[in-house]
Amino acid sequence: MDPIESFLIQIEDILEESKAVPFSGKVAVDKDAIYDIIDEIRLHMPDALKEAQKVNDNREKYIKDAEKRSASIIDSARNEAEDVLKDADAKASRMINDHEIYKRASQEAADLLEEAKVDARNVRLNAMDYADEILAKTEQAVKVTADNLVRHMNTTSSYFEQVLDTLYSNRQELRGDE
Repeated sequence: MDPIESFLIQIEDILEESKAVPFSGKVAVDKDAIYDIIDEIRLHMPDALKEAQKVNDNREKYIKDAEKRSASIIDSARNEAEDVLKDADAKASRMINDHEIYKRASQEAADLLEEAKVDARNVRLNAMDYADEILAKTEQAVKVTADNLVRHMNTTSSYFEQVLDTLYSNRQELRGDE
């Protein structure tokens, strides 16, 4: 269970166990106990923030890894294209003696070159799509985590504002300041 949730349950228990103030819907609470729990929540809040920072750091690492993988795929495609071009050049040089063979070799080299360019372009586009997909998933995970953190903090803040308003009201009523 989340430590902050545990503290909220403790506050609820204190409120439920508190004595009712006669002729009102209010209760008298142990102020020190409530303040102790609030202090504990403040001590644990940085843990939630540290967890959010870890998520952000992991996202950045994930993005860097995706960039490295994309660069590796593109380099591999480039090397493969260069190898295909070198093979085509070697074939063309061997066949230069015969004009008809030379024509066919030139055409084959051009076809291989075009095919290598298309393959390299496809590999590059696929790598970019993959990197974009990873980045989109990471972005969504960070958004969900941030939204959850904000919602949780807003709920906690609202709850404490209500508790503090009730406590203040109870104190005013006890003093007769209504």
